Amino acid sequence: MKKGIIFDFDDTLVETTVHFEISRERFTSFMKSLDFPAAEVLETLDRNDIENVKKMGGYMKECFPQAMVQTYRHFCSRKGISGDPEKCKEVERIGWWVFEQRPDIVPGAIEVLESLRGDFHILLATKGDPTVQWQRIKDSGLKELFDDIFVLRDKTPEEYKKIAGSHGLDNSSSWIVGNSIKSEINPGLRAGFNCIYIPNRYTWHYENEDPIGEFVTLKSLRMIPRYLGKINMAV
Repeated sequence: MKKGIIFDFDDTLVETTVHFEISRERFTSFMKSLDFPAAEVLETLDRNDIENVKKMGGYMKECFPQAMVQTYRHFCSRKGISGDPEKCKEVERIGWWVFEQRPDIVPGAIEVLESLRGDFHILLATKGDPTVQWQRIKDSGLKELFDDIFVLRDKTPEEYKKIAGSHGLDNSSSWIVGNSIKSEINPGLRAGFNCIYIPNRYTWHYENEDPIGEFVTLKSLRMIPRYLGKINMAV
């Protein structure tokens, strides 16, 4: 059976959550200009965003802009005023701006993928709105570096097992690499993979979860080839 590496995309190989943070800051500034409390605004925005994700069954692109409109209307209602339709449109545009941005490749991503291709089957598994994710993958220029790409509604042990089965991977000698304990590390461990955690300061708190087992933490992608090289030498 083959040895493989299943890479996460967002905030592992490319930076995308930073655009959400910029959008959140713009939204907060907009709401502050209307005398709404910034801290409460962010809490309400997060709550609405998470609820939208749950209702839609995944990270659909409508979740974030809708959460901003919902938050604006909530604070208008609390003040006893009607939401201005033009301001609703402005708020929604702040949310949609995120999906107009090209992803920024994480330093070293291309070199790491190229260096590992000779020894491992290289796969990509990302979750979210398929239209958004495929466009981001295309814009990143990384598409040709993968043996296969999977855009999922959610990352579960079952999905990882399906991916492994479709490419004849030996889970026990294969790896999952990502920045989320919830979406990559824990489901990867449950599916019998080895896991490498690459922390990212912009990881959304919704992706936080207590780990269920042992995994490797590396500070950057660039450390992966050397680490896996040492593992291979020790086997």
